[in-house]
Amino acid sequence: MPKAFSEQEKETIRAQMREKGKKLFERHGLKKTSVDELTEAVRISKGAFYLFYESKEELFLEILEQIEDEIQTAILEFAIHPAANARTNISTMLRSFLLTWDAYPLLKNFSKSDFDYLARKVSSERILQHAKSDEEFTKQFINKIKREGIAVKASPRIIGNLIKSLFFMSLHRDDLGEKAYDESMNVMIDLVAGYIVGE
Repeated sequence: MPKAFSEQEKETIRAQMREKGKKLFERHGLKKTSVDELTEAVRISKGAFYLFYESKEELFLEILEQIEDEIQTAILEFAIHPAANARTNISTMLRSFLLTWDAYPLLKNFSKSDFDYLARKVSSERILQHAKSDEEFTKQFINKIKREGIAVKASPRIIGNLIKSLFFMSLHRDDLGEKAYDESMNVMIDLVAGYIVGE
């Protein structure tokens, strides 16, 4: 039976699991990284691992959400260019979001098969919790745009779904090829930005 950890030990171990897990997932991918590798990296037993996470996929999702929080914070702090029109400003924000996304190997290499695998392995309650977090970000994103004096012509639900569509397109990067992906994504970003501001 795994030993009991103090609250401070739990906090330290969780931080180490996220840090070491991120490196292992970047190196080997979600499917090929094992719980044994994760526990060895942090020097805890396999039994102890399950005190913290139900599965390696649960850890992966927590790391993913931590990265998403960083990216979302950067978007919400993004400086609107006063000389540019609304559509250009929204396009620049969304493009910045995707460029930042690409700066994280864990996200850049996250594929459609990884997404499907993660969705199968994590509980429906956990997926629902993640979806609610996405909805909250959409609200904050819309509020930021409005504070900058940009009129929003689309509903929050559609804006949220359009932002998700950009994410889902990124999952097909390998299918499209790098050049076609970049070209198609630029077009999609411009169309999404135009729809949000009603152009």
